[in-house]
Amino acid sequence: MLVEVVGGGSLGLLFAAKLAATGCRVKLVTRSREQAEAVNEKGIRVEGWTELTAEVPALAFRDAVSGLNSADRSEARFILLAVKQTAFTKELASYLISSMENGAGLVSLQNGIGHWEKLDSEKARPFMIQAVTTEGARRLSHSEVAHTGRGWTRIGHVHAKDTEPYIEKAPQINLKTVQDCLKQAGFDVFVSKSIERHIWSKLLINAVINPLTALLRVPNGKLPETSDSLLLMRKLFEEGRDLALTQHVTVEESLWDEILEVCRKTAVNRSSMLQDIAAGRTTEIEAITGGLLGKAERAGMSMPTHETVYRLIKAAEQSG
Repeated sequence: MLVEVVGGGSLGLLFAAKLAATGCRVKLVTRSREQAEAVNEKGIRVEGWTELTAEVPALAFRDAVSGLNSADRSEARFILLAVKQTAFTKELASYLISSMENGAGLVSLQNGIGHWEKLDSEKARPFMIQAVTTEGARRLSHSEVAHTGRGWTRIGHVHAKDTEPYIEKAPQINLKTVQDCLKQAGFDVFVSKSIERHIWSKLLINAVINPLTALLRVPNGKLPETSDSLLLMRKLFEEGRDLALTQHVTVEESLWDEILEVCRKTAVNRSSMLQDIAAGRTTEIEAITGGLLGKAERAGMSMPTHETVYRLIKAAEQSG
């Protein structure tokens, strides 16, 4: 089976390298030809928790769309989508929908919510798999990545009831096949029948930590150290927990302890949102806090702390 990793960021490089290093057939699709050329020339080097260098064939997205290597389309494959929500263009959505409608499974590693709505196609729904991961990685260059922390990955069908009629016709969408492939590469992978609960847990962790680190310009570990920032974290958590209940998702109090543990374990990490703000880039606030606010509006709920954080991040984006 071919694994097509779409996205040359930190997680894309990490997953592509580890999969290739264990003998899996991998193709990396990058945003730029410059990065594709660097990967083709040097391979992908992983340092930190994992130490390896793997040869991975790469091509730019525009070449993938134009049909380069189109022979790959006819074989069993799944796409591992590892791009930020800010890179989720109409062209990418069209490419992914077309791939799924032609039998490719899609495993999404996105933060936040809202991306599946952009991929809505009745024919594609059986091929949609959401992954929630706590693997830590930081891209060092076009072809180098630091594996900053081991974690777990949970996978599950987004539209579980729509998958059964397709299992025999398209065995590549079987969750166990994806699980076995990722496990072989050294990842701790679990199949979940309640993937939505894990999506919400990861979403709330990101919504509590990322915007505050970006606004305060501090690494993750600094957040719980002051009473004021800890109070803001708690308010963000409680508002998110209450919203989840309106979506028929129960968020346990233990998630608050997990949020604090994430801050402790990643104490020196600078969140991706902090890095984006510092570099003057657009953040993923729309898919994280914006996604929560959209659901709150439809549910008739008020989320004043999230609303304030959202507006501050948007203002910081415009001023940067």
